[in-house]
Amino acid sequence: MQKKLLRPDEAARMLSVSRWTIYRWVGEGRLGGTRVGPGSLRVFAESVEGLIYRNRIGGGGGASGAAIAAGAPLNGKGLPELGPEWSEGHSSETGGPARGEAPGDEASEGKPPGSQIGLCPGRGRGLCLALAAGLLLLLHPLLAATLPSDPLDPSADVSGSTGSPGTGAAAPLQQPKPESTLSTVTVKAASNVPQMLPTASPTDSVYGLPMDVMDIPRQVTPINKTLMEESGITSVGYMNPISFAMINPTAFGGLDGTIAPAPYIRGNEALPFINGMSMSVMNVEMVNSGLPWNWNMIESTDLVEGPGNAVFGSGQEASGYVNYTTKQPYFDRFRGNVWDSTGMYENYMWGADIGGPIDKEHKLAYRVSYMGMESGSWYQYVHNDQQNVYFALGWKPVDNYSADLYVDADFASASPIGYAGFNRPTNALFQSGGSLDYIGALSPSRMGSVSSLQNYWAANPGASVAPSPLGFGTYGVGLGPVNRRQLLMSPYAQDSGYQGMTQLIQKVHVDEGFDLVNNTLVWYTRHDAMQPSYLYDEAVMGDYEVDNRTECRLAFDTPIGGGGSGKEGEKAVFGISHNIDTGLEWVYQRNEDYVSTMLINMPNMFSMNQNPMLWDVRNTPYFQAAIRNPNAPGGGEWPIPGGPAGYYFEPLNGTTGTTDSQYWSIAPFWQHDIKFGEKLSLQYGLRATTYFIDAVTPPGTPSMLNAQLQTSMIDPLFSIGPVYKPFPWLSLYGNFNYEYVTAAADMGGFIPTQTSQEMHLLNELEEVGAKLSLLHDKLYLSFAFFNQNLYMDEIGFQPNPGLLQGFEYNMTYQPDRHWWFRAGYAYMHGTWNFSSLPYGPSETQSYSTGYAYRNNLPLDDNGTGITPNNVSGIPGVYNWIGLPNQTANAMVTYRTDFGLSLTASALVMSSYPLFYNYSAVVPTQYVANLSATYQRDHWQLTVYIWNFLNSTYWLPYASGLASDVASNSDYAIAGLPFWVQGQLTYQF
Repeated sequence: MQKKLLRPDEAARMLSVSRWTIYRWVGEGRLGGTRVGPGSLRVFAESVEGLIYRNRIGGGGGASGAAIAAGAPLNGKGLPELGPEWSEGHSSETGGPARGEAPGDEASEGKPPGSQIGLCPGRGRGLCLALAAGLLLLLHPLLAATLPSDPLDPSADVSGSTGSPGTGAAAPLQQPKPESTLSTVTVKAASNVPQMLPTASPTDSVYGLPMDVMDIPRQVTPINKTLMEESGITSVGYMNPISFAMINPTAFGGLDGTIAPAPYIRGNEALPFINGMSMSVMNVEMVNSGLPWNWNMIESTDLVEGPGNAVFGSGQEASGYVNYTTKQPYFDRFRGNVWDSTGMYENYMWGADIGGPIDKEHKLAYRVSYMGMESGSWYQYVHNDQQNVYFALGWKPVDNYSADLYVDADFASASPIGYAGFNRPTNALFQSGGSLDYIGALSPSRMGSVSSLQNYWAANPGASVAPSPLGFGTYGVGLGPVNRRQLLMSPYAQDSGYQGMTQLIQKVHVDEGFDLVNNTLVWYTRHDAMQPSYLYDEAVMGDYEVDNRTECRLAFDTPIGGGGSGKEGEKAVFGISHNIDTGLEWVYQRNEDYVSTMLINMPNMFSMNQNPMLWDVRNTPYFQAAIRNPNAPGGGEWPIPGGPAGYYFEPLNGTTGTTDSQYWSIAPFWQHDIKFGEKLSLQYGLRATTYFIDAVTPPGTPSMLNAQLQTSMIDPLFSIGPVYKPFPWLSLYGNFNYEYVTAAADMGGFIPTQTSQEMHLLNELEEVGAKLSLLHDKLYLSFAFFNQNLYMDEIGFQPNPGLLQGFEYNMTYQPDRHWWFRAGYAYMHGTWNFSSLPYGPSETQSYSTGYAYRNNLPLDDNGTGITPNNVSGIPGVYNWIGLPNQTANAMVTYRTDFGLSLTASALVMSSYPLFYNYSAVVPTQYVANLSATYQRDHWQLTVYIWNFLNSTYWLPYASGLASDVASNSDYAIAGLPFWVQGQLTYQF
């Protein structure tokens, strides 16, 4: 054999199996492989020959196979040159039989290698397989089985210790033993060289099937544990919106600190998936729902741009999603760590992580991870206290079956930062570097009278908040100093409760090219949140979802042409390989939610000079007029039965979220990857999600306001993407996604006043791009142009069509074990088209404080608009707000041989408007971070320096697609200043 190293496709053609089988055989040790750099897998040609000869029938190939497996030299025909020590019948050093078998293989007379499995030997295999499949489908999830490990990437980043930056890559490929049960993470002994290239391992987050990034016609960014820690995504216990953008420039977003389980992607919060299953108990277009997320359980992340796929589904309107792989058990040996993290502004976290095999055969393993947090914040009156416990149990009783159980329990008490920004942002505020702003407000006692508001709402039932009769000049105090730390947060604000999940994944390898997977996720949350300064409250009485998906994964080849004898000069066989993932998913979700939001934007309610402890909207005449008043917005304010004291809800507040609902959905799906030879492939997917919905106003709603919705609908999905590889290092691709999704309520369910249009929203993507793997797979480049049609579900208005267009570039370079570099650039431009509607986009106020001051107008008109600044009433085409048109990032890491690593990262954001009329524009801004890690023996110390240049930057309340961008005109968030955090870890 002339060629020493084979690509997985070449080895697959030689053995007449799929390339996914090659990945699996390498992971199981049947084949040997290596990586000539940080790039793609290469298979030793000798190991392919050895596998053939070890399983040769009737030709006496046993000694030759053993010789090849042991490294004997090959002759010119690719056969071993046998010396006396390799006589026929000689056993290998391991004491194996003369006809050495591949590990785990039970080849028998007349059968090709790999064709026999332990479940169904003999002539009755077809009947046995049919019965086994039937039993699995009938008895899942208790008896449904799952695959052994998906195609492993032995050089993927190690799922190392919790909170331990700089963990290394997995052990070399020689005789690897699979330690992880998910394809995206390999847990085993580590070297000190983590693989940072996207091509380092296959990913199944884009199409459900594990695929090399070069073969995927979508933009996907794998983020392993090392990259998560170097960028600081989880180092403070909650998601820093800037950190994801340090990795991918399309991930810039708004206010999501402490509560969001996913970053923004291309202008909207991403859909979150946990080990491939959707967490749908949330609304991704609102940033104020839910408890803080447990980032401690996350091992790695795949960030995917564009709509969901046929296997995972989509559900809600979004321009991207993330698939989290949670921590996996340690099958190799007992290991663990304890750590403590302390930072400026009262940031305190600590945790422990242990795991290992339970039995002597290493077929049952576990992992337990704990994180505690009692943190304050640079922001005034903001805190985040959490107790998180995560448990993983893996079981591999036989080679072709595995079961994985994941359990997470979270207990939290935090400040609901949502709706708590810097009120009434102006250009003067931004231009002064955050030191000056217009201030002034009415006192609580002057916020209207009971009688006048009752009369107003009686004459205008359901109208938005009544305008103030007083002009700004009556009580305005002009320019004055402000404190960027002083959010509009009452010290009595709180968000507390508990949530958790249980997930069971079972896999069975039924036969070569035939696998079954069953994945079940149960998610539960119960919590309540209160912000008395403007009365946002939310009482979730115990929402849960049950999501189950059964998959049948098929892989086979279709040879076309050729003689098949392999003689020189004969036309080669043209191979077409197929990889199919098909099955059925069903979801049940139950919601009982009470929300009050209609008064969050009261006229003139805040002043930076006033004591926030004095502010409680419930005590004002303004709020008192809305209590038990069905003419007030949203049907008035009503006490929550069985809820916390002092909590109120509006029965008819739209997708803001008050509901008592349940729904079922069922979705058959088909995802097909077809490879036509070496250069051309095609991926297409089909899915049809049918919803059965029953929603009513919840208990406590007065009879005159009762509403109910009972309906069903079908939302289809179709995607197709060709990939052309003129050279092994170049992929050219196109992608088309056409699907319909729903507008969810606050906590992900449906509301009784929802319209059919809100349940059938178009999400269409066209994308073309190129991917390059250069310099011996050490440099990865990707380019993409995208065009996406989608909808914004505006609260209180019908959904509005939008268009997002852009270009992005990403680069990763890892020349050796000391250096890696990342850089990216994104241009994104979005528009909303209101030309065919009688109104324009809604805003919580129609002009800035500065405009009001100059023109003696009410300080805050609550979006009612005053000519000629009536943004809410003017049809037309509007640009997205809260989203920079251009973002650029860069990150460089240097790792020494004596345990020290240094990382520097930076993000630049172009200017962007907060108002649709551009009366307040955030200027161009930047952030730069530094970190250093030193590891010696069992100890590791990491020091983070956030915003080390102490730049002043601002984040919008919401960005781009999110319906909450209406609040950008009322709120902006000052970015975190210079601050230092250290983390000490002991590993054992």
